[in-house]
Amino acid sequence: MWDTEIRTNLDDIRTRVDVAAAASPYGQSVQVLLATKTQPAEKIRVALEHGFTLIGENRVQELVAKFDELADIAHESHLIGPLQKNKVNHTLGRASCIQSIDDPGLAEKIQRRLDVLDSTVEYFVQVNTSREDSKSGVAPEAAAELVRALAPLDRMRLRGLMTIGLPGETPDQIRPSYAALRTLRDQLHADGLLDETSLELSMGMSGDFELAISEGATMVRVGSSVFGARPKPTI
Repeated sequence: MWDTEIRTNLDDIRTRVDVAAAASPYGQSVQVLLATKTQPAEKIRVALEHGFTLIGENRVQELVAKFDELADIAHESHLIGPLQKNKVNHTLGRASCIQSIDDPGLAEKIQRRLDVLDSTVEYFVQVNTSREDSKSGVAPEAAAELVRALAPLDRMRLRGLMTIGLPGETPDQIRPSYAALRTLRDQLHADGLLDETSLELSMGMSGDFELAISEGATMVRVGSSVFGARPKPTI
């Protein structure tokens, strides 16, 4: 049955993550975020009931659609895809964390809406360490300026940095984009721009999360290795 397969896959992922974290020179603990793009709520529920309660949606439409279906079971939901300004209202109150902040204008709109709601949200700054034109994220050399610009936004709590690694075929091709995020995080910390509550590194996916952990990832995103191939979107 597919539910048994999901639980088996989750146990395998947890073991692999723990082994990779134990071998990492950075001694970090690592959270597993389940990337649930196009996955139906009944499959996500199996994972939540198995103790994997951190999930991430790429699209606001799916975040909204699944919110009520999963409201009865405790979990934490992140938006891990790009957020358009016209979708801010739909996101807040459903996602506890936005991992794709790369624009001060977007952040300021979120802050204004949070003022109205008298609420808060956590976020990651997305950095385009692979420097691919097709990817969102601030350039590494512009990250410090962005972090400074966002610091006064008191309803937004920075947790750390996020990147989507280069989709290379070998570790030597992939590793630099993850190492670059760790190096950037350490430099921003040394410069006093990140404190001890904002040092997380969200990076690594199903095909390379162990490599990301070896470079300091504290949160990895896995989807296909748990749920299998993504179904075609219906939303």
